[in-house]
Amino acid sequence: MRTFSFFAFTTLALCACTLSCIRKKSAADSGQQNSNALQPAGGNLIKNADFEDDTSLPWNSSFTPPAKGAASVKDGALCLTIENGGSNNWDAQIRHREMVPQKGHIYNISFKIWSDKPTQVRAKVGMSGAPYTEYFTQNMRVSPQPQLIKGGFIMRGADDPSAEFAFHAGGSMLRGVELPVVVCVDDIRMNDPDYIAPEKAENAALSSVRINQVGYFPHGKKIATVVSTASEAIEWELMQGDTPVAQGQTLPYGLDSDSGDDVHLIDFSQFDKIGSGYRIKVAGQVSPPFAIEPTVYSLIKYDALNYFYQNRSGIEITMPHARQAKWARPAGHAQSDKHVACAPDAECSYELDVSRGWYDAGDHGKYVVNGGIALWTLFNQYERFLHRGDIAPFADNTMDIPESGNGVPDLLDEARWEMDFMLSMQVPEGQKQAGLVHHKVHDIAWTGLGLAPHEAEKKMKRQLRPVSTAATLNLAATAAQAARIFESIDPGYSARCLAAAEKAFLAAREFPNLFAPASDSNKGGGAYDDQRVDDEFFWAAAELYITTKNPEYLQFAKSNQYWQQVTKVIDSVPSMLNWQSTDGLGAISLAIVPNQLGKNDLKLQRKKLMDAANEYLELIERQGYRMPFSSGTNAGYPWGSNSFIINNALVLALAHDLSKEDQYLEGALQAMDYILGRNAMAQSYVTGWGSRPLKNPHHRFWSHQVDARFPMAAPGALSGGPNSGLQDPYVAAAGLNGCAPQKCFMDNIEAWSVNEITVNWNAPFAWVTAYLDENGNQAKAE
Repeated sequence: MRTFSFFAFTTLALCACTLSCIRKKSAADSGQQNSNALQPAGGNLIKNADFEDDTSLPWNSSFTPPAKGAASVKDGALCLTIENGGSNNWDAQIRHREMVPQKGHIYNISFKIWSDKPTQVRAKVGMSGAPYTEYFTQNMRVSPQPQLIKGGFIMRGADDPSAEFAFHAGGSMLRGVELPVVVCVDDIRMNDPDYIAPEKAENAALSSVRINQVGYFPHGKKIATVVSTASEAIEWELMQGDTPVAQGQTLPYGLDSDSGDDVHLIDFSQFDKIGSGYRIKVAGQVSPPFAIEPTVYSLIKYDALNYFYQNRSGIEITMPHARQAKWARPAGHAQSDKHVACAPDAECSYELDVSRGWYDAGDHGKYVVNGGIALWTLFNQYERFLHRGDIAPFADNTMDIPESGNGVPDLLDEARWEMDFMLSMQVPEGQKQAGLVHHKVHDIAWTGLGLAPHEAEKKMKRQLRPVSTAATLNLAATAAQAARIFESIDPGYSARCLAAAEKAFLAAREFPNLFAPASDSNKGGGAYDDQRVDDEFFWAAAELYITTKNPEYLQFAKSNQYWQQVTKVIDSVPSMLNWQSTDGLGAISLAIVPNQLGKNDLKLQRKKLMDAANEYLELIERQGYRMPFSSGTNAGYPWGSNSFIINNALVLALAHDLSKEDQYLEGALQAMDYILGRNAMAQSYVTGWGSRPLKNPHHRFWSHQVDARFPMAAPGALSGGPNSGLQDPYVAAAGLNGCAPQKCFMDNIEAWSVNEITVNWNAPFAWVTAYLDENGNQAKAE
């Protein structure tokens, strides 16, 4: 692409004062120029050009470790503070996407730029992903004296929906510059004389009546939450079409601290007529439509499980299993992951074939500790439904996957794809650390959005990261599970799994303190660090005891602190299950899987589970949005808050199994109500389900929002949801600082800290939807 300068790198001195006085609306500025005269004619593709509303979206920053810094709007300009510039120019940058340069069009560019001390900056318009073709570039020496830069280009290639306008200020741009340095930009234009900006769509006002947007069971508890500051009860009507079918008065609740909303509650549990198109009407506000049916979860449970097939590594995703042709794709990392070498700090010389497994989240990494809890959950789903429910919905030919028809339950076929990966990560016999397990495998550097796995394979090398005790115990636990599950289905595979599990457990006991670092020097994946593994030891010993009946494993478990207690708080919030705290997994297996525990020992493990479930029931009563969760001692929601809620629902479901008391099933139902729309955002956090479903989770292949060549997400993916930490640049740029915990959320692909999707969040979602579906005709309102 040929670039040209309309005004040959124009420098305009706007004022010669310090950074704080440099504003376009200052007296000096307005006295020197007519600002309209400085701007090229035509429509501006930049959606936020002047930052006058004190926000920067869709501009946001990007820092590639070790680069470090932050972007913020200061006095109506977007400023990038750089504390560490990293190695490459683009390691510290601000960028704008959501624009499409069109073939044959002429683009006039102008912007103002300055810095608090002399440095260099590179501006560019070009592709945001490979092959990174650039259409306009400009290297600048900037200083506290503002400059007006003008230039432009002719778009000679095809329309580019992946284009970005970026300012690179890291790497060699900072040579000789004392850090930190602050670079500011303002009045950014990319004008096309033929461009007509589309009319800004008005956001539809959210109904103040929040409900489960999918539906309720006929005989189950049915609660709606109404946002209202009224101190007195309000009349409500349940409508089907234009016909009122039930009515009553709201129950004022008051301030719900987790959402910041004043709310009322509506209990319409006594209405049990099966139907669809129901709405609740309150004070002129009408809820989204919903159904009342015993089968509201009959299809969603399969969508939740299809997530795992869609995110397989090492196999082509084909029709009809992909559901629609747009989700089909070539095999990802089918060749590269067959011969993955060790990273330099792994201190090993071999290669492993780790081509199977599930991609962990929106990236293409595969992590043993996160895959471990997801795998356990699918195995546990099988064991629970086998021993305490109905396994038929997950039998052979029920899930429409490539293995359907092989005589093995489809749920186990899907789980085995990950089990094979976990087994492949074990250090082989004859090697220095034989029996231990590599913590993870992923790219050597982060890749961008709009990238299919097979494309990533061609551009980015993969490495095995060092072994860890936590990963080794994850294999010991899940392989022990697999050994007992497959014993009658595939005896040879069962024996292989048991041998790997026992070998891993011995290796972990020999090396109990090999921890993944909290800050991984490898930039292509998450750290998944865990400095405490007593919980993993308890979990692994419990699974091995159930499988082998060997009393030595039982004695080891009993000597562990978690024999008597269970984790009840994780990340300062109430929960007993996540990838970093796994003792609850061992307690659940001991409590529900047939084993040889004595009566008192079994009673103790079940009591641990019931005690946690009772705490979750108490939480529901203290929440205006009625879910088994709260912001905890830190007054905020953690990363993946929805995963804590859905795991708490899993515990409530098991408590219902053990006690047969309806209150626990109703608690699990209310957790799902929150996930599917009865929340402060009026958002169904699941793709493809609800009147306001999740649309743009953070995912490299399901990335239609940034590149129209890629598909929207398949249905059934659960977002991590509100996160008070706001760790990604997009939500920081959106001005969410200070948000109430339940409102720290945006449905945007760039908002990875609040809108990530992962295997270990979808696994309990699949488990709970299946459980609820099984109980659709049994649910009874108290």
